[in-house]
Amino acid sequence: MNTKINLTYQGVPYCLEYDRMGVKTLEANGFVIEEFLKKPMSNIEMVFAGAFIKNHRKIKSSLVEEIYSKCPNKDNLITALAKMIEETYEALFDGPVDGDEGNAEWEVVDLSLKTSQK
Repeated sequence: MNTKINLTYQGVPYCLEYDRMGVKTLEANGFVIEEFLKKPMSNIEMVFAGAFIKNHRKIKSSLVEEIYSKCPNKDNLITALAKMIEETYEALFDGPVDGDEGNAEWEVVDLSLKTSQK
């Protein structure tokens, strides 16, 4: 999760980011990454609003809508938001950080019955 958007609206700075909780909130509201651009009227504004969750949870939805309506270069903004969400999904599957001690270890144990050969 390396990408963030620094946005200023009417002199107020906002830092738009995604973390797991933000993406979970999107998913709970019906967001599906594969449908992101298939349903732009539903998803684009939801994804923009979701980027406020991590750092600006208490912002009013009417203000978020107003900010979005005033943003220039929406194509680039939407591309950046999609990248941020994809980075969050990728982080879910990342391995442990090198040098971390006490990492969990696991192995697969096959408990299926083995047939004996006669």
